[in-house]
Amino acid sequence: MLPHPSGSCFIRALGRCGPWALLAGVPLIAACGGPREPRAVTVPFALDHNRMLVDAEIRRPDGTWRAVRLWVDSGNPDFLISEGLARDLGIELSAAAVAAVGSRPPLEVPPPAAIRIGRMTLDFTGVKSMVMFEPRWLFDTMHNDANLPATVLRRYDVVFDYPGRRFTLGAPGSAHRGARAAASVCAASGIVQLDAVIDGDRLSLALDNGASYSFISGEVLARLGERHPEWPRHTGALGAANMWGWWPHEAEWPVVRVPAIDWGSVTLHDVGLVGLPGIGAWYSQKTARPVDGFLGANALQAFRVEFDYVGGAVYFEKTGPDLPDMDLVGLTLRGEPDGVYRVVGVAEKDGRPAVEGVQPGDALLEIDALRTSGATMGTVVDALRGRPGDVRRLVLERDGVRHMIRARVERFL
Repeated sequence: MLPHPSGSCFIRALGRCGPWALLAGVPLIAACGGPREPRAVTVPFALDHNRMLVDAEIRRPDGTWRAVRLWVDSGNPDFLISEGLARDLGIELSAAAVAAVGSRPPLEVPPPAAIRIGRMTLDFTGVKSMVMFEPRWLFDTMHNDANLPATVLRRYDVVFDYPGRRFTLGAPGSAHRGARAAASVCAASGIVQLDAVIDGDRLSLALDNGASYSFISGEVLARLGERHPEWPRHTGALGAANMWGWWPHEAEWPVVRVPAIDWGSVTLHDVGLVGLPGIGAWYSQKTARPVDGFLGANALQAFRVEFDYVGGAVYFEKTGPDLPDMDLVGLTLRGEPDGVYRVVGVAEKDGRPAVEGVQPGDALLEIDALRTSGATMGTVVDALRGRPGDVRRLVLERDGVRHMIRARVERFL
């Protein structure tokens, strides 16, 4: 997912590219004398706040390889590079002008000369690439260096094995397993979408494993909720629905658990959806056909999922259990540039604040033994999880004064 609230103008800004003079002359691999590259590679991945992170290497101008951590993002067509990685690669950054408000817009650069996962060199030819100075949380909250975009993924058969914590890239035409669902693939962006049915409504949804949660048009979710007031719901982006803390009004987002999402022979059960006005129209700018929203990693974590881009299909095989994703202390958080996590919302339970003694604006310094400053978003949110009734010790700071409270884990959805 391209996680920035500025909408279509941000997408258009990423649509230009230029020469990467420092790296363009570096060959991808020796033409002869080297080992034959594999046709497929399988590597472990880390899951942080539902975001898939894989270890890779990028070639420097002097021919040496630098370790990088990539955020696998099937919902974003562009290669986004952190400022720190760009500086280490020797990319000239002086052309990045500072805007009047003090921020620096993306700097267009050509794709990297060589990135490899395992012994497999990936094809980045023609992929739009940007050094991203803002928003810093694209990298700070995951401790990643760059992403692995849909325009690269679409050149392979891809397996996201969530229960097995394995990520596979293979040559197109690989054998597939699981229940098949026909899919549309956008030729320009590589983003995949499926036509689904929710409670009889026919909806089109993108598959965005780079998103920590699933989002749908606020109007669609309101319509479904009015028909089914018995469906579990709450207000406020908690857990993985709390994507970054920098989107407007995260503490006010409606979240509903939908009992079933169907396409063909595939059914996803008890999927949490966030309703956000305009999300379908915004996301449709990068899909083959208009979509009503997208399914994020929360909908996929019990499955081994294969993307067959060439064959226009997605294969689903359920290999893991359905795990509760909304059993936690009810706080919505934001990671600040200095590494501090700040409370932006406190959820309600049975008409009362679920956590007493916490206010928006408080800095969350400790959760039990975890010191939160500088930790990843996933590490912090996971420390708030537990079984309903468990107690977490929180250390907070307000106006320079620290205080400690004990907060209960609740089931919110």
